[in-house]
Amino acid sequence: MRSPATRAARVGPDQQIATPVPAVEGLAEHAIVSVETYEPRVVKACLAAGAGILNMTGREHEDEMLTLAAEHEAAVVMCFGDAANVREPTDVPPDGDPMPVLLEHFAVRLERARELGVDRVVIDPGMGFHYGNLLDPLERSRHQTRVLTQTFRLRPLGVPVCNVLPHTYDLFGDEFRKAEGFYGVLAALGGAHLLRIHEVPHLRVVLNALRAPEVR
Repeated sequence: MRSPATRAARVGPDQQIATPVPAVEGLAEHAIVSVETYEPRVVKACLAAGAGILNMTGREHEDEMLTLAAEHEAAVVMCFGDAANVREPTDVPPDGDPMPVLLEHFAVRLERARELGVDRVVIDPGMGFHYGNLLDPLERSRHQTRVLTQTFRLRPLGVPVCNVLPHTYDLFGDEFRKAEGFYGVLAALGGAHLLRIHEVPHLRVVLNALRAPEVR
């Protein structure tokens, strides 16, 4: 099932700048703000307005984006994939062990980021909004589970790992909001440093329960 985000109308750089920049300016006084776009002009405007993190979900204009992040001393969240943006299907690594592919993919991009002056990078091994070669929901879930439970194997890259927790609507149905708790346990046990979530209160309870001392 394709995400509604892949079907949403796109807006130009001018509208992208006009809409978020005032919000970034207000929020940056109170919190670290992350921005996501495929337009270098928008990146430059948002970073100048005070955003501290650039979320790179596509490869379009990658060098220019990284250069802007370096100029503004911003951190970068670098997502897996070779597509220009998340609207384009991303093929996941072949069945079996995905980690060698992920390690090689990020090693090259991290080296380039450092060459361009970016010294704070978080990697996201997730696969975007839809998959080019995994259409079956059960197969997608199996792949996501492999990545979440083996996050610790990405530690040789020397950067934090951020995992997006799936909802797997096809499997969880009306209970999809509870999916984040299920995948959150897997990610925590797998060694994730950061989690991207929607169900904050639910995940807080789940993760606190994992950290709780043994009841005697």
